[in-house]
Amino acid sequence: MFIGKYEVCGLLGRGGMGAVYKVRQPVTGRMAALKLLRPTEILEDLVGMRELTRRFEEEARIMGRLDHPNVAAILDFDRDAQDRPYFLMEYYCLNLGMLIGESYRVEAPTRRLPLERAVRYTRQTLEALRRMHYAGVIHRDVKPFNIMVTGEDDVKLIDFGLSRLRGETDYEQRERLHKSVKVGSPYYAPPEQEKDPESVDASADIYPVGVMLYRMLTGILPNDEERLQDGRIPRASEYSDDLDAEWDEFFDRAMAHDPRERFACAAAMSDRLDVLERRWRARVDNTCTMVEGGLPHRQCPPVNTDVRTIPIKAGLREAREAFGLDDLWRPLCPAEETFEDQGDGTVFDSATDLMWQLGGSDYPLTWEEAAEYVHALNASRFCGYGDWRLPTVAELMTQLSEPPMLGDYCVPPVFDARFDALWSADTKSHVAAWYVSAAMGYVGWQDFTCRFSVRAVRTHSGE
Repeated sequence: MFIGKYEVCGLLGRGGMGAVYKVRQPVTGRMAALKLLRPTEILEDLVGMRELTRRFEEEARIMGRLDHPNVAAILDFDRDAQDRPYFLMEYYCLNLGMLIGESYRVEAPTRRLPLERAVRYTRQTLEALRRMHYAGVIHRDVKPFNIMVTGEDDVKLIDFGLSRLRGETDYEQRERLHKSVKVGSPYYAPPEQEKDPESVDASADIYPVGVMLYRMLTGILPNDEERLQDGRIPRASEYSDDLDAEWDEFFDRAMAHDPRERFACAAAMSDRLDVLERRWRARVDNTCTMVEGGLPHRQCPPVNTDVRTIPIKAGLREAREAFGLDDLWRPLCPAEETFEDQGDGTVFDSATDLMWQLGGSDYPLTWEEAAEYVHALNASRFCGYGDWRLPTVAELMTQLSEPPMLGDYCVPPVFDARFDALWSADTKSHVAAWYVSAAMGYVGWQDFTCRFSVRAVRTHSGE
């Protein structure tokens, strides 16, 4: 199937306005995301194709003119054989929603991120919004699934279909559109946007950034009605040792019910975040002078020394049981630290008799390129061995632990922290494989064309 000159490789998502496809560009073979205007019949009847087309083209123009490293770039605009408009944009396999494990039950608990990573994502999101607001654009749908995560672990803001331009006055058409398409997403849209989406200003984009950061650091949704205390969000410091009263004040301001009480702009919120991060680093340093070896974790059974080394194929339904994972796709019990840096570019795990690369591939690779990378290691006899292999999920899980918090930073990690998402040898289907996130301690899957790092393994007793 083709849309224009682009080969369709799969459906990424579908909404009232249309669909987003993963496509392959001709000649180069590079993957991209293609958004096609294909509204539902009811939406077309209510609003009219002319107005929907205008909004669609405006979204492409907004994204195209911003030209910012934290905003997804538009690569092309055209019409398909049925004269439906589409635009092509940068494609990335991961988004923040996937990383934290947000599901259709938005209020359900999610995975935590390490503080430094969460703050960096937030700062980059604020930079994107700062650029948008400078151009007079209010996004109005900032949420985890609209924050793409690149192979270099940077973020890019997408989906400007609900954005509003400064000076727009066609209220009748827009009112008809917004009666059929909700402006913003539950829990992330600020209160004033739900009441009157046409009256909001840039502070409406500040609110969801506060919600996302709170969730990244605590794993819970702050404005779920069951957690609100007399209309006040719960104290973030109660859910994380990383946070204190100053962070509580930060979140109170970011998610203030009255938009006038929020941060004045994205830059002001980012500046305050910089201050809090510096003070957090000082707390970490102070903790490490008092706590030797870091803070204690929950006790786990001894690691199974007979770790599976043979790759398997596990579909989505059986994978959690096959790999031993909880509801958020994390090991039922995090691994204990049993690694020793050998000083030659390898790490030995005495509990499992596995030898690992200390680092990994210099760049993120597709799954097929990962196999080629391991083959090259063996051909060159990396560190004197020719039996390196792509690890199974079971082997990679011996490296997974909970995201660090405060005293955990006192013990430096053995493995190179630059290598986070790591391919496994286990497949999900004939076009997809499983990977792990070392920093966040979970197992996920993506198709073979996605680019993740590779950390090869071998059985030490096999030398």
